[in-house]
Amino acid sequence: MRPLATTLLLLGAAVGAQELAPTPIDLPTVLKLAGAQGIEIEIAEAKLHEARANEDGSLWQFFPVIAPGIGYMNHTGQAQSFAGSVSDINKQSTIAGATVLMKLEIGEAIYHRLAAKQIAVAAEQNVAAQRRQTTLQASLSYFDLAKAHHAVRLHEEALKVAKDYHDQITRGVQAGVAFKGDELRADAQVTRQELRLSQAKDARRAEAAHLAQILRLKITESLTPADDHPLALTFVERGRKLDDFVQNALQKRPELLEAGALHEAARHNDDAATYAPLYPTLGAQVFAGGLGGSTSSARQDFGNSTDTMVTLTWKIGAGGLFDSSRTEGAQARLKQTQLQETRTREDIIRQVVEAQSHVQYLDQQLKVAAAGVRAAEQGLMLSLARREFSVGIVLEALQSQQDLIQARLDYAGTIAELNKAQVRLKSAAGE
Repeated sequence: MRPLATTLLLLGAAVGAQELAPTPIDLPTVLKLAGAQGIEIEIAEAKLHEARANEDGSLWQFFPVIAPGIGYMNHTGQAQSFAGSVSDINKQSTIAGATVLMKLEIGEAIYHRLAAKQIAVAAEQNVAAQRRQTTLQASLSYFDLAKAHHAVRLHEEALKVAKDYHDQITRGVQAGVAFKGDELRADAQVTRQELRLSQAKDARRAEAAHLAQILRLKITESLTPADDHPLALTFVERGRKLDDFVQNALQKRPELLEAGALHEAARHNDDAATYAPLYPTLGAQVFAGGLGGSTSSARQDFGNSTDTMVTLTWKIGAGGLFDSSRTEGAQARLKQTQLQETRTREDIIRQVVEAQSHVQYLDQQLKVAAAGVRAAEQGLMLSLARREFSVGIVLEALQSQQDLIQARLDYAGTIAELNKAQVRLKSAAGE
């Protein structure tokens, strides 16, 4: 059996080999792939095809059914005549032709057709909503990947600074001008940075796998953002008023249009429950073909034969007139869709308000984070510029390093959150 240490070394080498071959990806590519390859989009498109097929099927209710065929009948033994007498009769008949059948529930067909159209419209809007949602999720995932990637870069830089400072103190200890304990503190700082760097790489790999799953790429690929440094993007005009975003969202969000179409479909079904039973059911049957027969098998008379029947009927009871359960159920479903439409509208308004407020506060936080980075950089430079190696100065330098690392992480994180907030606001506003 291969020793555990050897196995771990080989696994580490394999992981290192994967990290040496990253696959860069930028935001435009993410948006393009998300809008074309999302699995949720394909599911919504399949539902759209089903809705359109049902819409086409509702149209066929207005057309008759043609049933061509042939038949043969043979009777031997007792039979009763119309007059009531019973006698022993042997007879046979042959029929060939086509029957045209129609059973048109006029009211049901009309309202079902109207409802099917609205359901197809709702399915179209659902596809648009899923495409928007997938694009949003892919954008957010990309910025999370960028945040994790920048964290790796910052920890790599911090590790380099920590190693340089450790080497500086080590030379001081060897020269007899520095304390051995300070060298150990600096060594602990290096170890801490190596641990954080490993954790940051792990987080970046997880974010890359998540983005690859959304884009339906190979999850084994190690995606990395094209930008190596944090970049605050501008998607939204800061001077726009909240009402502008809200009105735009209420006009363009496909979720609200979908809810409205479903409400219209429920309204047509409610009308069907109320008014469709008032319409008669049109029944028609026409047979055209040939009929032949005789009292024995010795002779066959075959000639033209046509039968026609037309009926108008009304249904009373279940599913028809005076069926209160059907009308009450339809009204309840109509109420549900109305409430769902109202809830969707309120959710959209809330999303816009939260996103717009989040963008404003993150703008302020970014300025504070940038000032923090500048202050931490100056503090570290002053601390490292000292040549003394007293305990207080060494601790001050180590603390300055940690402050700078945290300040840069806060700055990169704030940029990522600001970019995400702008994308959320654009999506919430239906843009």
